[in-house]
Amino acid sequence: MSTLEVDESAWPSGRELRRLTKLATEAHGGGSFGDLLEEVYTVVFSVAVAVAVAFGATATLNTKLRPSTAATTLDPAWLALAAGVVALGVGIGLAGRLGPLGVGGGQAAWWLPTPADRRGLLRPRLLLLVVVSVAVGAGLGALVATLGGGSAAAPAAAAGAALGPVAVLAVARTQVAGLGRSVHPAVVVGESLTVAAPLLALLVVLLDPGAPPAVPVAALVAGGVVLALVAVLLLVDTDRRLDAISGAELRARGAVTAYAAGAVTSLDTRELGRALTITAQRDARSRSVDLAWVRGPVSALVTGDAVLTLRSRRHVIAVVVWALVPVVVTLAGWPGWAVAAALIGSGYAAALATTEGARRAEMAPVLDRVFAIEASQVRRVRLVWPAAVMALWTLVVVGAWAALSGLDVLTWLPLALVAGPVLAAGAVRGAYRKPTDWSKPLVANPMGPPIPPGLLGTVSKGPDVVVICLIPLVLGLVAVAEPAVLLMWQVAATAIAVAIATHVPDPKGLFAQAAEGRRP
Repeated sequence: MSTLEVDESAWPSGRELRRLTKLATEAHGGGSFGDLLEEVYTVVFSVAVAVAVAFGATATLNTKLRPSTAATTLDPAWLALAAGVVALGVGIGLAGRLGPLGVGGGQAAWWLPTPADRRGLLRPRLLLLVVVSVAVGAGLGALVATLGGGSAAAPAAAAGAALGPVAVLAVARTQVAGLGRSVHPAVVVGESLTVAAPLLALLVVLLDPGAPPAVPVAALVAGGVVLALVAVLLLVDTDRRLDAISGAELRARGAVTAYAAGAVTSLDTRELGRALTITAQRDARSRSVDLAWVRGPVSALVTGDAVLTLRSRRHVIAVVVWALVPVVVTLAGWPGWAVAAALIGSGYAAALATTEGARRAEMAPVLDRVFAIEASQVRRVRLVWPAAVMALWTLVVVGAWAALSGLDVLTWLPLALVAGPVLAAGAVRGAYRKPTDWSKPLVANPMGPPIPPGLLGTVSKGPDVVVICLIPLVLGLVAVAEPAVLLMWQVAATAIAVAIATHVPDPKGLFAQAAEGRRP
């Protein structure tokens, strides 16, 4: 029997295969030039509005957070530096989790099995990464300069435009080299920078070195030129090695990127978190524990929630880092409203890190239904671990605020202990919220693309409980009211928050319930 020989030279190159795919897509895609203009207008207008709002809010924040009479202060320039470190860490971490190079959907099914060269297939994606990183880096650089109160926004934007592609191309270079089989080094670097930023701000406040020296414009320009040269070298070196990426790596990274893009398009923050949790590396074996204390469904659920949090480095880091934010704001001598806003925002973010079990149970309801417990009872059990963690978290944060403000710490600890479960209740409520319904007609949005009805109500489930039910604690932080007077109000607000978070709505709806109630 003769074997079938395939002449690979007869196959189109990667560039030709991309061109054929583009022609086929245009032939079957339909659309018109007017649709293209409308889409471009929507994107450009949305970006312009977002940039204008961001710069306006940053300038306002810069003027309002300048302390005047506090003995210990944090200069806005140090705040801008910390914000820049966070932005760099988040960018590197996202690049490591998303790829940055990947091929998803039909392209992975049709392109990768062919003998076409990977370099010709992936070069446009590599260039797109450079363009996007330049734009994002320039915007973040200008924002950091504005937050710092400096006038060198243009040189800072140029330096950011050069730093962005360097960071992304460095991550792409590790991907081409096949690094990160267990834990991607970019993820580790990104998480380290995210942790270092609040620690840097805390160290600056404690040491009080004064305002940092202004960076000369010439230094920013020189640094931008050096970074641009490094970016060019990384681009050339990565482009030459694109054929070394395996198809499995490209499929896995493309699938994660498509998942995250779908979550962003549907404005679903919960799905976005799930997408960023996915990793393409091999699972590392965790230390075995006999779990001898598990004796029933309640202890099993609580233990499962605790294990999910403690075995996730990202979640543990989030709880610790977000606890530093209100402390830094307090040490900086900023007004009470800033401390309250920092506590609410960082507290809710920390609570989200403790409710991974509830989010997984919403995605796979069998995790809750496998136990013979009522749905409302299951939600109460799911609230135990987050409430315990957030009660301790609030004790530390509010206790540090009271000590730094010269107040009696012991009188504030009961109020903090009672307020902690409110943050957990908001996170659990957000974890079990229904996804956005995209089957109904979309609502026109003058600020951007159309949105589904009820989107704001869906997104606000969780934060609404936190903002409303933490009013007694906020009054104490802003007005420094007597904590003993606010304690009973906070107890009632916490009970309401827990009741709302553990309530299971009837899927039949109010109309069906009323109709059944009128039956004889």
